[in-house]
Amino acid sequence: MKLKGNLEIMAARKGMKLSQLADKAGLCRQNLSTIKNRGTCTAMTACKIAAALGVDVTEIVDENHLMEQ
Repeated sequence: MKLKGNLEIMAARKGMKLSQLADKAGLCRQNLSTIKNRGTCTAMTACKIAAALGVDVTEIVDENHLMEQ
């Protein structure tokens, strides 16, 4: 799944650093860094990140990209 924006900015808006977001989402920091750099992740991981940010997954996933597939 393609993410809408930069994870670092999303986390900062919630007062978190990427390391804190990784911990809260139950992801290792290196995996979150890879997701940030690629801008993509699995549906399950997107759900974990959204939950950690306290937002609906539709707020972080690029729905236009889903329609193209």
